[in-house]
Amino acid sequence: MNSFNDIVGHEEIIKHIRNSIKMDKVSHAYMFEGEEGIGKKLLASIFAKTLQCEAGKDEPCNSCSSCKSFDSLNHPDIKYVVATKKAGIGVDDIREQLNMDIHIKPYRYKYKIYMIEEGDTMTPQAQNALLKTIEEPPHYGIIIMIAHNSSRFLPTVLSRCVLLSLKAIEEKKIKAYLIENQNLSEAEAHMYASISRGNIGKAKTFLTSIEFEDIRNDIIYAMECIIEENDLEILEIAKKIGEYKEKADMVLDLMMTWLRDIMIIKEINDEKYIIHKDKYKTLLKHGQLLSYNRISVLMSRIEDMQRNIKVNVNYQLSLETLFF
Repeated sequence: MNSFNDIVGHEEIIKHIRNSIKMDKVSHAYMFEGEEGIGKKLLASIFAKTLQCEAGKDEPCNSCSSCKSFDSLNHPDIKYVVATKKAGIGVDDIREQLNMDIHIKPYRYKYKIYMIEEGDTMTPQAQNALLKTIEEPPHYGIIIMIAHNSSRFLPTVLSRCVLLSLKAIEEKKIKAYLIENQNLSEAEAHMYASISRGNIGKAKTFLTSIEFEDIRNDIIYAMECIIEENDLEILEIAKKIGEYKEKADMVLDLMMTWLRDIMIIKEINDEKYIIHKDKYKTLLKHGQLLSYNRISVLMSRIEDMQRNIKVNVNYQLSLETLFF
């Protein structure tokens, strides 16, 4: 039952989309780009839903047969292109699920829309197969790609798409959403909004994770081991934190915000700028015992880890290197 009004942030992109619908200037190929959790799938889905809505407005009515079919994941004229192999979306996937199907006219509604949710997993061969359709699509055909990084696409494909890059959402907007919709206190909303760094999906994930507080406590203990130069305990806590491999983004975000808070305490010692306000006394202690140089080195290593885990670098080994 979602509509554009349910989306937090991304106002300029929403305005562009709604204007194109109002003016009947919808393109045949779109690419929604942004990091995991930023809202690109939701926005692309509402766009597709609105295009097929029988009310013909720039917002889905949520009551017509098209909107109801979409909400039940059973829309006859909105197709989802998926990978049939672990390696990603291959040339056969594009040919069989899109190219060979798009020239069959829509079953009932105005458009025939193809959603490619993991667009940047398409092989070069698959992209070249898609290119032929994008260059000469039928008048009713619309292809919507959702991707983490548009740089993984061939320039020839990119040049034929309307690229919509979703950027970080203002912290105050995420904070307001959490207070209103998740019944959080202002301090709690501030912490989750700050740690999410403009990503509302991350904020929701952190909020609902049963491991969030355990991970945070383990990180605090790891910092204390570093301060005390207790190598044996550092290895043990690194091993424990290593068990959260599937939550690597959360681990590294928490580490970075903890060190950021320590740096703020050392610089200006103003509690209003602190993210982890409930741990102020511990932060104060760490700030007194950790040098600027040690904090800077740790933050630099965390940034390296955030880049490296995306290319499957050994997570456990990286943690051990980080702490020593």
